[in-house]
Amino acid sequence: MVLGDARAKLEPMSAPTRLLVVDGSRRSTLLTVLAAVLLSALAGLMTVKLGSLQHQLKALLIVLAPIAMVVAALRPEVGLVIVMALAPIEFHFYGTGSDELLLVAMSLVLVWRIQARAIPAWVAVGGLSLVLGSFVAAIGAASKTTALWGGARWLSAIIVLFAALSILRERSDASRRMADIFTGSAVVVVVFAFAQKAGINAIVGAPYTAGHPSSFFAYYTNYAGYVAMAAIVATGEVLAALLERRSARAATYGAALVFILTGVAISASRGGLLALGAGWLMLLVLNIRRGSILAQAIVVLAVFVAAGYLATPHSTLVTLQQRLATPLGSQSEDKQRFALQKAGEHALTQYPAGLGFGNFADYLRRNVRSAKIPEAFAHAQNTPVQIGLDAGWFGLAGFLMLFVWPVGLVLVRRSAGPSTVRASAFAAALAGFMAQGLYDYLFFEIAFLIFVVAMVWGTIHALSVEEPVASRRLGRIFAPAAALER
Repeated sequence: MVLGDARAKLEPMSAPTRLLVVDGSRRSTLLTVLAAVLLSALAGLMTVKLGSLQHQLKALLIVLAPIAMVVAALRPEVGLVIVMALAPIEFHFYGTGSDELLLVAMSLVLVWRIQARAIPAWVAVGGLSLVLGSFVAAIGAASKTTALWGGARWLSAIIVLFAALSILRERSDASRRMADIFTGSAVVVVVFAFAQKAGINAIVGAPYTAGHPSSFFAYYTNYAGYVAMAAIVATGEVLAALLERRSARAATYGAALVFILTGVAISASRGGLLALGAGWLMLLVLNIRRGSILAQAIVVLAVFVAAGYLATPHSTLVTLQQRLATPLGSQSEDKQRFALQKAGEHALTQYPAGLGFGNFADYLRRNVRSAKIPEAFAHAQNTPVQIGLDAGWFGLAGFLMLFVWPVGLVLVRRSAGPSTVRASAFAAALAGFMAQGLYDYLFFEIAFLIFVVAMVWGTIHALSVEEPVASRRLGRIFAPAAALER
């Protein structure tokens, strides 16, 4: 009986049976195609009725959002790609940004993928301190709802960081691919900045400040800070490609870098130029012990500074020269910035537990009377100070740990391979962001939470590709973290 069943299974299907199976498969395919066509036609009719292109794009995003959530639940690595690729491209729905929905929703999907053993101790301490400090500050906040939202923002970003460390630790090419996604998105953002500069506002809308394109970002300094970070990452990829002798990749990244540099220039943002310059300088410092890489980096920077200068429109160069020639502190905006920084520092000493996210304006209204601050500003124009006001001294310590430790890990690494160069570029992008942050605060746009944790993750992952060797002086401090990363 058993042998008979086995023979029956091995015998080919009869011709009528095959025809029925094939015919059923074809009908199923035809029905699927027909359903897809009908749904596409219905979606098209609905979007046409919405009128403006902005509304049509928002409708498309609403349709795609649940699909993205399902994909992220089934393939979490794809969910992380979606977060990274779409973070710089934001639309608003009745006061809610697509970035906010993206980050919170993806964190809920990805939180179940976190593996505690994959999280280095310093990342866990820094991230959880920042989150805990944010929620503690909300207890005494004037606007508790706003402060709680600030804690939820950081919680979502740290969950995504932990998930990326857990999901992608076995993928040796993940940090390289993240650099590709980050740079590719930046090119798209710069394209729309040039469109704004030309007066084409069909998708991104008009810039907040006339003459200063902001692309998908709310303000031109935020746009400039983002593309400066992308330029630093792209510079690292050019160096890494040269080390790997991948000429096509180096040429592609070189072209992207020149284009992104012109995108920094057209913003006419001093903060963006500061971020770019500080990031490039940090890139050199982090590779100072690697003589051959340092020499290549100096040559690459000289070439691309010249290429970026030549590619930048003359009118933009004139505007930049005028802005840079103006003495720091002579403009009214500079005087307001310094007054806000002083007020923020004073508030930080008064409230070690913090004011809570979004509560600095209330503090100004209640405590500060100054002709230099004509209105209650939303933040203190200084990132470390404002983080302290948002999350208290405890949260500020966690934030600084997430910034300082990756830089330290790159400094103690002795190898000089492409992965080390890539890690140094991620850490340098963090340094550039912090340099601009000494005079500004960009975290009011939630995309920057994603950018910062992406640079932290990228540094850790790139260093895990090749085994790091700690120096004698800093080895005792950083070696445990390096061991956890492996």
